Amino acid sequence: MIAHDISDGIATITLDSPSTRNALPMAGWQALARAVAAVGAAVGTAVGTEVGAARPRAVVLRAASAGMFCSGSDLREIAALADDAARRAPFRQAMRDALEPLARLPMPVIAVIDGDCFGAGVALALAADLRVAGPRAVFAIPPAKLGITYPQEDIARLVALVGPGQAGRLLYAAARIDAAQAARIGLVEVVAQDALAEAMELASTMAALSPASLAALKHAVARVPLGHDPGLDAAFDEAFAGADFREGLAAFGERRPARFGDAL
Repeated sequence: MIAHDISDGIATITLDSPSTRNALPMAGWQALARAVAAVGAAVGTAVGTEVGAARPRAVVLRAASAGMFCSGSDLREIAALADDAARRAPFRQAMRDALEPLARLPMPVIAVIDGDCFGAGVALALAADLRVAGPRAVFAIPPAKLGITYPQEDIARLVALVGPGQAGRLLYAAARIDAAQAARIGLVEVVAQDALAEAMELASTMAALSPASLAALKHAVARVPLGHDPGLDAAFDEAFAGADFREGLAAFGERRPARFGDAL
């Protein structure tokens, strides 16, 4: 259902359940959490330890089959929550245990969306840093059609990305929008005829840059809603003493690609 691979500095996390259009049951969210943990472990983050020489500097989140991304959480399991109160909080927590670590990965995460992106599938896309949509991408957040609500962390990400008015349109009217509309309101950053190729090109560009810089910049972007952080001032100052800055200057002077280290 969920696979991951690391090659040439790019980690790929792949959703592969075409029979359900990648709807995720609890076991699917747990498998996603394991894949995210494995990617984090490859860079020695808090979710794991270093594993070999494969160090991802960017992540691509995609579907294995064309014409779909993630159609949400598995409706059969959601339906069972009506009569099984004991499973409600664990189901919500399984989603959190996958999405929050994905959002906290120190490298950029790019979601490739070229098909159904509904409900929790939108939450999955929101946990990425960038979203690339193809011509078949369709977005909707329909919990109000089912008489339920949406996790608060995901609403916060949605509002941060598109603003309260557009978030309300998606949530209150369960509006279905295409890739062009999603780009207009800021739900996706890039629309491309070949979304996967565009995302891989972006990831390759990122993988050639300083991983320390990318991690610091991603942290700074995430901190914006929280106001000024003196730690980011210190990180700015300290970066000038880093090996990556020396290598970047040398590469610029010698007109060659930089060979940055792996340290995050």
